[in-house]
Amino acid sequence: MCIRDRYLALARETFDVEFAESKFSKAKSILLSLSPNAIGFDKLVTNDEDADKALSFFKSHECEKIFLFQTTFTDAKFLLNFAQSINKPLCIVSFPEPRTGGRLRLNSICGLNLGMHSLIKNNITPEFVIIESDDSVNKSLFLNFINGSNDNQPLLWNKATLSGNEVDFNYTIDKQTIGIIGTRPEGFDTCDYDSNEVTTKLNVSLVDLDLDDLFDEAKDVAAATITETKNTVSSYLQGTEELVQEEFDKSLSIYHGLENLKDKHNLDAFAIRCWPETFTEYGCASCGPMAMMNEKKVSCACEADVLGGISCNILNQMNDSPSLLVDIVDVDKSDNSLVFWHCGLAPISMAKEGTAKSGIHSNRKKPLLHDFSLKQGQITIFRVSKARNKLQFFIMKGHVIDRPNSFSGTSGVISLGDDSPHKLEQMFKGGLEHHVAFTYGDISDKLIHFGKKMNIPTYTL
Repeated sequence: MCIRDRYLALARETFDVEFAESKFSKAKSILLSLSPNAIGFDKLVTNDEDADKALSFFKSHECEKIFLFQTTFTDAKFLLNFAQSINKPLCIVSFPEPRTGGRLRLNSICGLNLGMHSLIKNNITPEFVIIESDDSVNKSLFLNFINGSNDNQPLLWNKATLSGNEVDFNYTIDKQTIGIIGTRPEGFDTCDYDSNEVTTKLNVSLVDLDLDDLFDEAKDVAAATITETKNTVSSYLQGTEELVQEEFDKSLSIYHGLENLKDKHNLDAFAIRCWPETFTEYGCASCGPMAMMNEKKVSCACEADVLGGISCNILNQMNDSPSLLVDIVDVDKSDNSLVFWHCGLAPISMAKEGTAKSGIHSNRKKPLLHDFSLKQGQITIFRVSKARNKLQFFIMKGHVIDRPNSFSGTSGVISLGDDSPHKLEQMFKGGLEHHVAFTYGDISDKLIHFGKKMNIPTYTL
């Protein structure tokens, strides 16, 4: 007999697995109340061995539909392989989490974002559900998938049009050079790029470097130079004296290593494999050094995200303020807001007054990170995207709301206008990458004009 509905759950052990287990248990209870005969792989899939067992389980047990619980952030490697191998309708269930100001314990929504991009690039279009809270679950979203009655609204990505406001378009962007340090992490299809396309369509040169190139430069930085930089950083970040000073020094040496590579290769921006090797091999976080470079408008994109780095660099060329590449990590329908976050690489000029302090990485427990809430103000959101395998520009307007820091690192609570959660859903359905860039102010018309000038299709919501 074919059981109609089955389930499994994904997690990564660097996040709060116990919390993830509790989310999975509650969500599974909801599913079983609606589909009592549903069975699944009850162990969280956290490693390759679990993944192989889960895949074998599903290959040996027929079903019609599958619920996949994205309990924490994971890369898309297993998800894509699973979806292609099983080839059944798939609904991904994701979980917001309390904005406590502490560790980002799950980062589930970012995992959903990354997974959707990868699946859609491979012509797989799953459903997804973002559970609002343990106490407020719209069971109809589950039932719609179970019963095959999900009424998907069409994508609302629209061809971008100029507002009609007077804007000075008398600018040019000279050929830019991006340094790629290391390779993107496995399963991060969102960070993929076509080097020929980057060169010919975006007018960007690429310089490939190894992580060892950065580490070698950092190791050669003089102790006196590090001490001078430490004094400067300690003047605008609270709590640096509480850091493990040897690790703090190593992190600052990474900053000077980036400076040296920039000068040696005439680089305008970086895309950096920021983990795990900076932690495991060099012994520190690169987030703080990248934040310091971002402040100087030398953008540093995490996870070797080349198109993300180019996105930030374009914003830097068009605006007086620096830019930042972020994850979208939370949504709250009750107050129509999202959270933009990254580990701790926001430039200091983006800090809400009086909140800037030093920090350690929430998972890896090493410095240096910037730790603060983003200042209030209008922002322009931008991405050079390969969503749906098409080179395009994606633009949105938003506003940073005056709120405390949602999670350790650097974060801001964002409004996208009248219906932020719906716009988030449209971004995910469209396959937008899990990194978006933003800068303060409204430069959307400049970006639209630039898209036309470069003959790049440009969209907005």
